Amino acid sequence: MSQGDIRAVENPISAIFDLAEDVNKEIPRIRKLVMYATIFIGIWLIVCFILLLSTIFKNLFLGLGLLALFIIGILALAMLRNLSDFIKYYALRHAAIVRVRNDDPVVFAPKGETSVLRLLEFIRLRNPNMSNAILNRDYQVPAILKGDSGVFYNFDGYLTSRSSWLWGLLGLGYPGYQLFIKAFSAPPRPEDLLSLKKAVEDISVRTKIPPSRVIALWSRKADQDLSEESYHLLTGTTLVFRHRGKRFASSLELIIENEDHSYEFIPYVADGPYFSAPRAQ
Repeated sequence: MSQGDIRAVENPISAIFDLAEDVNKEIPRIRKLVMYATIFIGIWLIVCFILLLSTIFKNLFLGLGLLALFIIGILALAMLRNLSDFIKYYALRHAAIVRVRNDDPVVFAPKGETSVLRLLEFIRLRNPNMSNAILNRDYQVPAILKGDSGVFYNFDGYLTSRSSWLWGLLGLGYPGYQLFIKAFSAPPRPEDLLSLKKAVEDISVRTKIPPSRVIALWSRKADQDLSEESYHLLTGTTLVFRHRGKRFASSLELIIENEDHSYEFIPYVADGPYFSAPRAQ
C-alpha cells in the first residue's frame, strides 16, 4: 500500500491503473482470508446445529438464540460466497485489461492459405493451451453442426475439447471449450450477427459446453465499412449459456482482416493461459 497522500493525483489514467495493480496484489491474501472465514463459519454452523437440536426442547430461550445465530451464519456464508465471486471476477477482468494494454497496437495475421487458417494460427500463438489441438489439426474447417432444435448450421471453423464427466452430471469440473468461426466477405449485417448468436446458443444447448469464443471473421476490402447498427450490436450483445445453475457469458467478436493482413477487433477478447475456458458468473 502507498503511504503517500491519497488525495494527490498527477495523471488520472495512470493512477487508475496503479490503483488496480495495488488491489490485484492484495487478492491472494484476501482469498485466503475468505477461505479461512468460510471454514470457520462452516464448522461453527455444524456445532450450532448440533447444540440447537439438543437444547431447543430443553431451554426455549437458549434454543431461539442459537437459531438466530444459525440464521446469521447462513447469511454470512452467502455474503462470503458473493465476495469470493466478486474477487474472481475482478481478477479475471484485471488480467484481461492488462493483456489488452500490453498488446501491440497493430497486429498482423500469420501466414496461411485462408483467412480461417491464418486466424487459427494466430489464436494458437496467443493461447498456449490450444497449441497442441491446432498443431494436431483437432479442428473442423469447415464444419456442419447440429443444434438442440435439430437444425444444422454451417461454420467455417470449429474447435472443441470435451468437458469432464462431472460437468455433465453435476456442473462441476472442466466445462469444455468451443471455438466458433464464421467467415464473411462483406460487412456483417445485424441480422447476420443475430443469426450467428442464435446458432451458437442452439448448438451449445445440445453439446452442454459453454461457447468460449464466437468469432465473425470479416475479410475487409478497401471500399467496405461496418454499419453503426452492427457495431452497437457487437459491443452490446452477450451469448448466454446456463447449465446446472451456472451462467456463462461470452461476447460476440468481430475480427477484421484488412488487405494488408492487419487485424482489428470489435470488441477485443483477451485469450491466453488464463482464458482457456469461460468462467461461470
